[in-house]
Amino acid sequence: MKMIHATRLLTACTLGALLTGCTTQTREEQTQALRESTRSAARSVTILNGDGSGSTTWSQAIQKMATADVVLMGEVHGHELGNAIQQEMFEDILIANPNALLAMEFYERDEQIALDDFLAGITDREAFEKAADRNEGNNPWAHARMIDAAKEAGRPVIAANAPRRYVRLARTDGFDLLRELNDNQRALVEIPDQTPQGAYRDRFINAMGGMASHGGEEMIEGFLRSQSTWDATMAQSMVDGFDDGTPVVLIVGYFHAQFPFEPGSSELVDQLRARAGREINIVTCITLPATHDEIQEDDRNIADFVVYVGSPDASN
Repeated sequence: MKMIHATRLLTACTLGALLTGCTTQTREEQTQALRESTRSAARSVTILNGDGSGSTTWSQAIQKMATADVVLMGEVHGHELGNAIQQEMFEDILIANPNALLAMEFYERDEQIALDDFLAGITDREAFEKAADRNEGNNPWAHARMIDAAKEAGRPVIAANAPRRYVRLARTDGFDLLRELNDNQRALVEIPDQTPQGAYRDRFINAMGGMASHGGEEMIEGFLRSQSTWDATMAQSMVDGFDDGTPVVLIVGYFHAQFPFEPGSSELVDQLRARAGREINIVTCITLPATHDEIQEDDRNIADFVVYVGSPDASN
């Protein structure tokens, strides 16, 4: 009786495995398989020229990025496919130009030492993530893989952003209090001369939606001070990175990087050009949460390259 029961159980388990395609994978193996599938899908996307002139090839886009001074990769935060595209692109840029280096909006300047210790092999991944307060929410797997790629290539990674406590201070109290910080504190944040004007300001207010109308001019100015503090700090972090090589590839929210061609349309690009002290070649590649096979009129000249990646839900 026991043997018959065992045989039936084995047969049922075997049949179940055949029907489900083998369910014995661990969660970690399933996650890894999904990531590999996403990486493969990333390399098959259509890369569109932002000027509306059609598509370009992966290799042509990589070549243009690899010869730039700065590459701005504008992402939809947390979008699996969009993040994977940027990760694959960065690794290919490194192959095409071993002097490339990575800069990350998600890392703040006071986390630079944690990054440096990890890249130098002084700390392991667990110690690094603890020191930098990393979790799945603020360290997507594709971001982590980019850092690993930089480590494997012996290249720096720049913690590009200002600490949130100083950005919050810019919003609530203005730039004057930031100027009163001591030298050690000031090394962690760049202070803009003024808040953005022009098309960038208009798009920012529009993105705030109803908050702008309810909060009034004072609230708008506060949030613009925060935004411009981020932009100024990331720009100076990249310019400082020129000493270590180019291109400096920044992974950043796409709002910061869009419409880079006209002064006043991208505060990040304006800050970059003002702080560089020379003419610089900036290439932008943006992933957008929509599904199209050609550039939409509203997106024309939003970047050098555009990839429509679908809604975030569709990427999971």
